[in-house]
Amino acid sequence: MKVKRLLTRTAGAFGVTAGLLFVGSPLMAQVKIGDNPNMIDSNSILELESTNKGFLQPRVALVATNNVAPMTAPVPEGMRVYNTATTSGTYGVSPGEYYYDGRGWVRLVTAIPYGQEVFRQGPAPVGASCGSDPEGTIWNDILENSPTEGQQWICRVGVWEVYNAPSSSTPFFAKLTKDTDAGARKAGTINRLGHIVVRRDDDGASTTITPGGGIRLLRTLALAPNHGAFVDFARSPANPDLFRIGLRNDLNDGNGALTFQSSLASGNFTPRMLIGLNGQIGVNVTDPKSRLHVEGTVLITENSEDGAGYDVATGGKNGIKLYYDSTANRAQIFVQADASDPNVVLSKKVDGGGTVPNGSIFQKFQIPSGTIGSVTREAGLTVKYNETSDRRLKENIKNTHYTIEDLMRIAVVDYNYKSDAAKTRMPGFIAQDLYEVYPRAVTKGGENPKTSPWMVDYGKLTPLLVKAVQDQQKEIASLKAQLSEMHALKAEVASIKAMLGNAEQLKSEATISK
Repeated sequence: MKVKRLLTRTAGAFGVTAGLLFVGSPLMAQVKIGDNPNMIDSNSILELESTNKGFLQPRVALVATNNVAPMTAPVPEGMRVYNTATTSGTYGVSPGEYYYDGRGWVRLVTAIPYGQEVFRQGPAPVGASCGSDPEGTIWNDILENSPTEGQQWICRVGVWEVYNAPSSSTPFFAKLTKDTDAGARKAGTINRLGHIVVRRDDDGASTTITPGGGIRLLRTLALAPNHGAFVDFARSPANPDLFRIGLRNDLNDGNGALTFQSSLASGNFTPRMLIGLNGQIGVNVTDPKSRLHVEGTVLITENSEDGAGYDVATGGKNGIKLYYDSTANRAQIFVQADASDPNVVLSKKVDGGGTVPNGSIFQKFQIPSGTIGSVTREAGLTVKYNETSDRRLKENIKNTHYTIEDLMRIAVVDYNYKSDAAKTRMPGFIAQDLYEVYPRAVTKGGENPKTSPWMVDYGKLTPLLVKAVQDQQKEIASLKAQLSEMHALKAEVASIKAMLGNAEQLKSEATISK
């Protein structure tokens, strides 16, 4: 292989001759410039060697990283220059070495020395003195929710100015990057062995991507007493934290919880659901009092059904609505089912003896002053509907003023309901008429007979029926007594008649004997 040697101190003519030789040399010729011209590495095509000289590359004023100017297109990949200009914007440039990667200019950078990159709350005062920070210090704004959070400034010529961080796709590695690579705007996948840790310089917070497929988020109480580590989801730069999953140390009675939050305005978080340390789940509550605590209506049905008609049996799809209105403090349960299905099924397992004991409670009705009723199992395949009637709970006990005459005033009629297409006739009462005689068995209605009709509890007529039977029995007993007296009188009359008959007969016999 031929070796061409160029000496740094060669006379002009010799230099021209060497240049001609260089131009005319074979394609694979090696060239060395500088010291030790006879020693050249076998693997180099061009070698520069000096202990007191530098390499001065072309100095140009670039316009932007996405603009080839002042070059003219096309610019080949690998073109390298020293930029002397400073421009702003997304594609701004700053003085330093750049190379062209076929898409734009990329600045060559090395890691910032430890201590020369600072992390502070809020933006740098552009144009103000750097103070004790040395030349080249990079200022990072880490103030949460700051308009400039994540932006950088650099100390240059003793004052702070906006730092246009270089965008690097790293020309030294094709496809996957290596563990020594860094920078933004990567064309390919960033591939690393080991953890990736992003942390504050005071260790108050950090994000760790583990090689085992995990992500660890740390945010200490000292740094953030209320809002702990979090992950944000957004669909617009105007609201970067539309949805947030994160720790809230101030919720769950101060014990903290993993919280799902929404933010209609950036930074204004509303907890929607949380999971406490002990497994409590809260929906629209910040301090769940049970394993599942929900504020608001719960709907169990098909996706397209809103349950609006469950209270009047007009829902499109069957389902269950657990209704709660916090403003009115109202709670209701609505269950809509097909006509062939029971709305509610209450069942009981057998006890240790293999039976369900009589008196087992299926349903219980309660008010603050006590139990008012229940539904219990009775012997065989029957149930008992119970109302509280304990003497110990009653006072002012007196005989009722209702009599059989009141019962006789109640009209019993035959009728059918207008909504019954079959027009089935049945006997019964008219609630409004019954109310005039015995109001205790009637529940008054409202203006709309479909949603608030007058109603009758037929069971409430039992005391009146019992009292009427008692009155009737008294009358029967009285009549029986009178009838007994009549029978006694009749017997006495018959006896007197018999005595009179005997006396008359004796008189007749005495007359004849004379």
